[in-house]
Amino acid sequence: MKAIVLAAGEGVRLQPVTATRPKHLIKLGGKPILEHCLDALKTAGIDEALVVVHYMEEKIRKYFGDGKDFGLKIEYVKQEAVKGTGNAIGIVEPHVKGEFLVVYGDLLFTADAVKSVVSLHEKEKPAASMAVVPIEKPEDYGIVELDRGNRVKRIVEKPSRGEASSNLANAGI
Repeated sequence: MKAIVLAAGEGVRLQPVTATRPKHLIKLGGKPILEHCLDALKTAGIDEALVVVHYMEEKIRKYFGDGKDFGLKIEYVKQEAVKGTGNAIGIVEPHVKGEFLVVYGDLLFTADAVKSVVSLHEKEKPAASMAVVPIEKPEDYGIVELDRGNRVKRIVEKPSRGEASSNLANAGI
């Protein structure tokens, strides 16, 4: 299975740090956030990644190259204008065949989280699967409302305080 890693955003809220590097290359624990993501994917058994880039893409490409040094095969697709997750998925469509996994390249997650989502997806065989996580402040996240069958009913991006229909946030996997 190929992973699509979304790494196009600028990180405006992280200025001035992102004035000199993309948010995906900000180091935590001695290595870039994106490297932590790719490590988790590799540990989960995924060996191919298609990284969607835009802001300071050359720095991401230079750091990761073709992925060989990280034990992965990495390719890149440029999102000409950052227009959200749906647009990013649309531009990678010609580069994927069959099922694929999408992760946000600016989030920290574990290989076990990836394995859990993939396993449940393979078991249940829905058209698509989305990891969600309960949170305390729904107004800060994309909130997912599920129906009784645990299917996504709707997603509300950063609902007004007190107006969220659930406390389940999009976990980025």
